[in-house]
Order: sequence, then structure tokens, then C-alpha cells
Amino acid sequence: MNKIKCFFKLIRCSNLLMIALMTFLVYYCLMFPMFKTGIVGAVPSSPAFILLVISLLFIVAGGYVINDYFDVEIDKINKPDKLIVSRVFSENVTKFFYITLTFLGLLSGLLSSIMISNSRFYLLFAILFLLVCMLYSYSAYYKKKLIVGNLIVSVSVAFAVFLPWLFEILYLSNNTLILYAVGDTLMLTLPYVLIYTIFAFFMTMMREIIKDAEDFKGDLVTHCRTIPIVLGIKKMNIILGIIVFLLCAVILYYQMVLYYQHSYFALSIMFIIWISLPISIIKLFNRKVDIDYHSYSVFLKIIMLLGVLSMIFI
Repeated sequence: MNKIKCFFKLIRCSNLLMIALMTFLVYYCLMFPMFKTGIVGAVPSSPAFILLVISLLFIVAGGYVINDYFDVEIDKINKPDKLIVSRVFSENVTKFFYITLTFLGLLSGLLSSIMISNSRFYLLFAILFLLVCMLYSYSAYYKKKLIVGNLIVSVSVAFAVFLPWLFEILYLSNNTLILYAVGDTLMLTLPYVLIYTIFAFFMTMMREIIKDAEDFKGDLVTHCRTIPIVLGIKKMNIILGIIVFLLCAVILYYQMVLYYQHSYFALSIMFIIWISLPISIIKLFNRKVDIDYHSYSVFLKIIMLLGVLSMIFI
């Protein structure tokens, strides 16, 4: 196998592109219209924000690498043909990749934090460092724990959506007058950011549970306490149904907001998602149909992408 190609598979390039897309769309589609106020200083430094996104991508890429490092035995059972760690890259080389990516991520985050010229810049860096700790602890300790691992990954992805808003608050707090002038407008963007944050959280939680079902055999052999193993497939489907119900309630509320804003294209996308998710869950409860969990995971990824792209049309 081509080592460069394998490296890009190891760091999950498609997932990194999704995260980059989410952060940029939140920033430039949900929040950037606020900068049309014409107030000098309300527009943050683009290099600082780009560095922040790069930092996030390096850290998440490192998270994927260390996850595969700890998952070698599971992947030997579940994905023997797609095994990269130990087959293409040795475990020592994999650890080197993780250390390098994480270092570059923290360095980029530190530079971004300093560039916003804020006396509280360390808060942003501390949050990024906490993300590193969460991703490592997930792979090393909590992935085999019931629900905890799913929550860590879901919170991490949701954090990527919320990060641009947090960055803007820290940036504007440099100047009290500017913060006062655009603060109300910034707060108006918060409900939109929160809706997409909740959307990312629930969609990621669903994907993580489905991936646990996909990896059932290997997880069982390695004594992982995942939802499908501990609670069974039937109860797993009930949990997925509850998540879809909560997610559809959030989307329904958001559809009403989009309707009153005359954002009809975004409304149409959300309506497709609102219809598709319950139908897909009903299929999971149909025992007469063999479920391809990998295909269902891909379906959820497409739904998530559609939701993210709806920001363009708001």
C-alpha cells in the first residue's frame, strides 16, 4: 500500500474536511454578516482564525492516529484488510505521528491565541489542550466504557462548531467599546450556533453508536462495554429513536425560524433531514431486513453534511 495514501487514511481526511467546513461556515455564514456593521475593529484577524482552524485539524488528526494505535487488536478482527497500524506503519512510527500532529496543533493554537492580543489568550489555548486530553483519554481509557466514549467524541465534534463563536467573544473582549457596539448582534447569532452545535452533537452520537454496532465482533472479543454489547441491539435502536426524536424537535423549531426569515432553501434542506431520519430509524426496527451498519453510518454522514451546507443559504 502507498504510505502517503495510508497516512491520509489514518488521519481521516474526509472527516477533517467536514470539520474545517463546519468551522468556516459557522464563522462566515452565521457570524460574518455581523461584521457588516462597519465598526472598525469588529472584523477579527483572518490569519488568527485560520491558524485556529489549522490547530483544531492537527489536534483532531492526532486524535484519529492515537485511536488507531490503541485499536490495533480490535481492527485486526473488524477490519483486517484495512489495517494500517502495525501493517503499514509500526507502532513507534504511529506514536511519532501522534506526537508531531499534536505538537503542531498546540503550537498553532498558541500562536492563534497570542495573535488575538488578548490578556486572556491562555483560555483559548487551555481549551485546545483540554481537547487534546479528551481525545487521548477517549482512545486510551474511555472508548471501552459504556456511553462515556460516545459522549467524548460527540462533545469534541460539537465543540468544533461552537469554537468560532468562542473565538469571536475572546477577540472582541480586547476592546470594550467594540464589544458593546456589536455585542447584541453577536448574541443574536448564538441561537443559530447552538442549534448547529446540538445538531452536530446528536448526529455524531448516532454515528458513534452505529459504528459500535458495526464493530460489534471485535469489541466483544476485546471486552469493550459499548451500547450494542451491554444493552443489546433492540435497546440500542430505542436509544437511537430517542436521539432522532430530540433532533427532529430541534430541527422543527429551526424550520419555523427559517420560515419567518424566508430562508426557504435552507428550510427545504432541513425538511429533507427531518423526514429522512425517522424513516431510517424505522428501518432499523425492521428485523426482516439485514442492516448494513457501515452504509447507515455513511448515510448519517451525508445527512450531517447536508445540515452543515444549509448554513450557506441562511
